[in-house]
Amino acid sequence: MPRAIILIPPSEGKTSGGRLPPLGRMSPEAQTIHHRLMSYKGDPSQLYGVKGKALEAALNANRTILSSPTMPAIERYSGVVYNGIHYPTLATQAKEFFQAHVRIVSALFGLVKSDELIPDYKLKIEKLDAAFYWKPIINKLLSGYFVIDLLPQTHQKAVGYKEGVKVDFLVFKKDKPVPVGHQGKLIKGRFIRWLCEQGVTDPARLSGFQEDGFKFDGKNFIKRG
Repeated sequence: MPRAIILIPPSEGKTSGGRLPPLGRMSPEAQTIHHRLMSYKGDPSQLYGVKGKALEAALNANRTILSSPTMPAIERYSGVVYNGIHYPTLATQAKEFFQAHVRIVSALFGLVKSDELIPDYKLKIEKLDAAFYWKPIINKLLSGYFVIDLLPQTHQKAVGYKEGVKVDFLVFKKDKPVPVGHQGKLIKGRFIRWLCEQGVTDPARLSGFQEDGFKFDGKNFIKRG
């Protein structure tokens, strides 16, 4: 089996501030999206999907992307998935596995490692054609890897791979399996944590994760009522 990469989403929620130096500059690939963001002339509430103080905070964060303090990506993202991962409490070996195998798919930065320094920012992958832009770039980076894909549908549009498995968490409603949705983010985070603690990259071992009633059926984790 080729080397493995585990793809996970970023989070809307982010820790503000930072203790490390600003970026100053970005990769050429990220500069393209940054330029689109800075030159956007439309309604910002449509771009960011928020209003009021939340919109003001998003605008302020994006104006200072290059000059604001940074922190490692694993500390920056603070949503429900990341609560489930609970990275600070992972053992050293599990953190090393995370660093080696897990990549975060960011609308602004592309494939991000856990220790990559990033500022606070706000941009959804479905905006500014970010997914379409990143897909050929990320496809090339994933060449030669086996992918365990834990991305939501919006982020899947930004990636492609020849070998891999797409894993979803489903629950039965009216005798039909449906995506578990927002409530499934925590269990997905716990699954990512388990992968790192167990050092799992072989899809044949995914069935070893059994939590909160979810069981692997060879393709997805399913919970029956």
